Amino acid sequence: MLAFIIPTNIIFLIMRILWFSVTPSLFNPHSNAHNGGGWIASLEQIVRTVPDIQLGIAFEFSDLGFRYEKDGVAYYPIQYRKEAVLQKLLKRDVVDAEKTSVYLKIIKDFKPDLIQIFGSENDFGLICERTDIPVIIHMQGCIPPYHNALFPVGMNSWDFLFSGGLTLRWRLIGLRSESGFRRRAEKEIHTIQSCRYFMGRTEWDRNLIELFHPDATYFHCEEALRDSFLNKGKVWQLNTSSKVTIVSVISNPWYKGQDLILKTAQLLKRFTQLDFEWRVYGIQNIRFYESKYKIKAKEVNVRIMGTASKDELVDALCDATCYVHPSYIDNSPNSLCEAQLLGVPVLATHVGGISSLVVDGETGLLFPANAPYTLASLIKKLSRDKSLCERLSKNAREQALFRHNPEAIRSSLVSIYEEIIKDNRK
Repeated sequence: MLAFIIPTNIIFLIMRILWFSVTPSLFNPHSNAHNGGGWIASLEQIVRTVPDIQLGIAFEFSDLGFRYEKDGVAYYPIQYRKEAVLQKLLKRDVVDAEKTSVYLKIIKDFKPDLIQIFGSENDFGLICERTDIPVIIHMQGCIPPYHNALFPVGMNSWDFLFSGGLTLRWRLIGLRSESGFRRRAEKEIHTIQSCRYFMGRTEWDRNLIELFHPDATYFHCEEALRDSFLNKGKVWQLNTSSKVTIVSVISNPWYKGQDLILKTAQLLKRFTQLDFEWRVYGIQNIRFYESKYKIKAKEVNVRIMGTASKDELVDALCDATCYVHPSYIDNSPNSLCEAQLLGVPVLATHVGGISSLVVDGETGLLFPANAPYTLASLIKKLSRDKSLCERLSKNAREQALFRHNPEAIRSSLVSIYEEIIKDNRK
């Protein structure tokens, strides 16, 4: 617990902070080569510079060890028994009990003053009702509104039976996704209602906490970005080439806008004379959407680039004409923030928490979800309006440098930790 307390103003000399993380963070930094999750490793780098914090990190990982000490951090890899996969389908209560017992064992060993959970949508929230140690949830996504926007317009569960382009595994995932999201949404609401403290960076997640748990305390704290986007020294510059290069970084869920990319590219191909290529990173193929919407990626200049390292993404973004974030729902996508940090002109759907990151017409351009005609028009406009590109680039980079300043994040995080621990020491 707290190593020492000066009674006058309750000044903490050592705070023991335990994270329950969705990635192994710096325990295995190579696991963060893909877009998403690497920001937690960046946050760990920041926290390591705080001498008053003793950090522990628990995470799912294929390792039989219980605890490792590395560079002053205690790491707890969590590996479940193989039978848990079957039990997850048949006996969820048993699985939850097993997970909770593992989490509580880690808590007992580390003896934290504060527990920070990354994401209200994962199973780590089970501990909120099982410990007297204060818990703060760092909001990431939120399943209830994600469930509401799960499928693009014109798509439903039957498509996973009759459309091509999917492996058997992904067909089963698709068929179960609606019921699975509905169940996870209710579980997440329960988790939110069981926790007292929350941390986030958008009005969207603040409003969700106010809706689900009006008595909770919400703290604003920005998120760290991967070091390559901060320290490589390379930034976007206006490309005078007539070739228009569009970049998107997305993941596999159905609501990430793969269909919108194909529909918009088809409009650009049919109604404009643009010499363009749309490079999509983060996914391995788009065959299901090609089958469903009868649009072949190659025929509309869409190129699937697969997974890229952070350094490769920096180079790709700096060579782009613009960055497009096509998701039907999102909170605070770091891929979008990374593009802004490099100064790439961005276009993004006006959904979720994105309006907290993009000021329309000033630091980027917003468009409605499922609006391929609007998006095609905006891409065409950006390709011709060089002064608009430069203005959006300058404003977005200035805002992003301020928003993701490591020293400011460090200060905010320490202040939040201190306030919660002080509040619970009364």
